[in-house]
Amino acid sequence: MITRCVTVAKIRREYWQMIQDGRKRYEIRDSPVDRRSHAFVFVDADSQEHLGCARITSETRFGGYDASPWTWGMLSQLSAVPVDELQELFSWMLGVKDMESEVDLYVYEVEPITEATLTAYIFHGPDVFKTKEDA
Repeated sequence: MITRCVTVAKIRREYWQMIQDGRKRYEIRDSPVDRRSHAFVFVDADSQEHLGCARITSETRFGGYDASPWTWGMLSQLSAVPVDELQELFSWMLGVKDMESEVDLYVYEVEPITEATLTAYIFHGPDVFKTKEDA
């Protein structure tokens, strides 16, 4: 028996479109994705409609006691999302004292993949994501 992990995540439709066309390469989350997960399946935050899939190419944690602090400007640059929108998305932490160093945030580098590639990952594992340069 084989178990593969993917992460289903809600996202604004316009953010998915930015990922799809290469304008947005980083997705910010306030909770970590399971270490075994190699891909996101994105659903519309409002309608829950399936939008698409992306492989996770890297993860960086910011904040907390043992990671570099973050700033709204840095997160905005990485995610291609304006600071005011980020503050709206993560409004729960605006009242946290020293949030830049106290609150953990996880930045995932992503690239869009087809549903066929996601299916191949489920059947064959993360090797399907390797490029010729990785081999």
